[in-house]
Amino acid sequence: MVDLFQTLVGVVLLASSLHLGHKAIIAGRLYRSVSTSEGGSASTLVDGEKVAIEGTVNVRDPAPLSDLLSFDDKGSVGAYVWGLKDSESHTKNNRITHAAGIESGTFTVDDGRREIRIDTDWLAETHDSADITTVSPGWTVTTGLSGRSWKSQYIQLEDNSIVNPTPMMEYISDADAPEEIPDDETFEARVILDGEMLAVSGEVSMEQGTPVLQGSDNEPLVLSEQGFDEFNRGLPSQMLKYGLIAVGIGAFASLVLANGLGIV
Repeated sequence: MVDLFQTLVGVVLLASSLHLGHKAIIAGRLYRSVSTSEGGSASTLVDGEKVAIEGTVNVRDPAPLSDLLSFDDKGSVGAYVWGLKDSESHTKNNRITHAAGIESGTFTVDDGRREIRIDTDWLAETHDSADITTVSPGWTVTTGLSGRSWKSQYIQLEDNSIVNPTPMMEYISDADAPEEIPDDETFEARVILDGEMLAVSGEVSMEQGTPVLQGSDNEPLVLSEQGFDEFNRGLPSQMLKYGLIAVGIGAFASLVLANGLGIV
């Protein structure tokens, strides 16, 4: 006889196992990709080439609504990752993320030998990022996938962040004054600033003769303020951690499903 409760629990556990296994695979893919990209490349770039560059950010056109982040005194914002969270849920580091996204203007990275424009569209598409211009508190049903952009394994931005900038909170909440902003939501952003150092790895695409570094199905786009050595350092432990947990949960899920379906 089928036990619906055990079957449901088994399905949830199996889904969790697959999710963690996927994270382990991404960590392995990133480790291989960044390690091989660091070997350097010819000064003349070609379409489809795998390239890693580490240099200074030059912002040509600021990211949408970046003027609402209150970073004017530190320079223009080339791109930012944002998350809209429930202020009252769990702990500070484990709040439910209702929506998240990646907003980007036009910016380049210059390592002294060459300057390459960075295109973050692949990251936004991969994580099904929300559009900051349409988001609002309680705007959508929250799922486990809602915060993928904020928690992306491809992005390591820690040096410049901001929480609840008043202009952005007024915009998102459609409030006319700070006192009208709801206190049950938290907005956080991590930004890429003009003049800061950034390490980027990805695939070259030639657009009207100009090289653009982006992500693709074959080569992910990696953004890191900490440099490639620091980015790579944690990947082996991620592979091991997520892989072992995925196997353990998967084994347990199989037993629970088997019991629920009356197989054993």
